[in-house]
Amino acid sequence: MSRYQTRSKTGASKSENEACRETDELTPSMLVHDQANNGSSHADRDFKQFCRLPADLRLQIWRTAASLPSSTPGVCYFHSTGIISGNGSTPSRCTYDPLIVHEPVNRALLATNTEAYDVAMEASRRAATRPYDPAIDILFITDWASFEHFTGTVCGFNGEEWIERIQHLALPLNRADAGLWLPIAMSRLRSLKTLSVVYPAATGRFNFSASVPLPKDRSTPLRLMTEAERKGVVIAADYMYGTPFGEFPVQWESDVDQHLEMIEENLLRDTRPSGHDEDDEMFGRKPPIWDHKAERLALTYQARVFEPVKLRVKNFRDKTRDVVG
Repeated sequence: MSRYQTRSKTGASKSENEACRETDELTPSMLVHDQANNGSSHADRDFKQFCRLPADLRLQIWRTAASLPSSTPGVCYFHSTGIISGNGSTPSRCTYDPLIVHEPVNRALLATNTEAYDVAMEASRRAATRPYDPAIDILFITDWASFEHFTGTVCGFNGEEWIERIQHLALPLNRADAGLWLPIAMSRLRSLKTLSVVYPAATGRFNFSASVPLPKDRSTPLRLMTEAERKGVVIAADYMYGTPFGEFPVQWESDVDQHLEMIEENLLRDTRPSGHDEDDEMFGRKPPIWDHKAERLALTYQARVFEPVKLRVKNFRDKTRDVVG
């Protein structure tokens, strides 16, 4: 017998109704509406008798809602597995893991009530993968080797066609400012709209070279940091910078917003056209996304973390509980 199966012809039992009625703020029709409109509206609040439906019917409705495509952009992990060297007639090419996205769990269902939460978790355990869509999904470069192979080979002059359709790129903190690698790759990233820096966590103090722990659950959303989080996280540097004239100390610290501004300024410096076409072509100073009127890259810079937001879910057995989604 289903955990929520009705035990009489008149409807659900008291405990089943409690499992459904833990919140009156969301109904399945609202969830469908929110999925279609990217969570921007909660206008459809006209079905107040949902908890009076038989439990089996409610579960069927929750499962239908859980099966809808997520409105959250998926994350595709770009992980290089090596370089196959070319010869005189064949260019080198990069090998990498399949470009797929693990569908994230439906967070709206997680936050609705115990009944919907259980259905969402059941669906997440058998979540399917789908092909990476460069128009909506975020391509996350996982590590240094992958970053080097992506910018140097995949985005090279003899690189692959699909990278010209990438609209959302994310780099770990320790690869966000890596000299001329990214500026040169910009000559191929003609559709890029957002560049995200992924930070190790939403709180704390981190060296600018800190790595980002990869989540075991590849469906974990790569969420935007809140304003409070961006102001609270500290990024710091303290090292000696070597030059032909000797070593110089480098020391600075900033919050996330200031760090993003620094990344933007450095990228702007390295991609600004010089007016010498040959040099500009060689050093990536003529990127297709350069806005000549504004004299800047037509990019939106974002701060993200893999740390899911905690949700407070009402539960008739233990009052409330924290879940992640």
